[in-house]
Amino acid sequence: MNITSNIIPEFEKLFRQKLQLNNCRLKKKKQENNYEITTPAKDIFLMYWCEFPKIQLIYQNVGIRTEQTVVYERAIRSHINFCVTSIQKSMMIAEK
Repeated sequence: MNITSNIIPEFEKLFRQKLQLNNCRLKKKKQENNYEITTPAKDIFLMYWCEFPKIQLIYQNVGIRTEQTVVYERAIRSHINFCVTSIQKSMMIAEK
């Protein structure tokens, strides 16, 4: 995927909107391309990438991993996939 100056902010904006559906918060870390996602159940996930759109999502072990944690993880991964696919489709349309 060809990176332009607006792809990452576009991804971040769309991803924030999707996370709000699950009442999750996205916090950008100081290190480039690193984010912290906090769920209402106080679960914390770290999201980062070295080469966009190959995004990594890691659960921060701050408590007991519950069934609710797994539900949030699936939703977050689904949101990531949706946002990346959406941006890829819009780029393909723009190239035509």
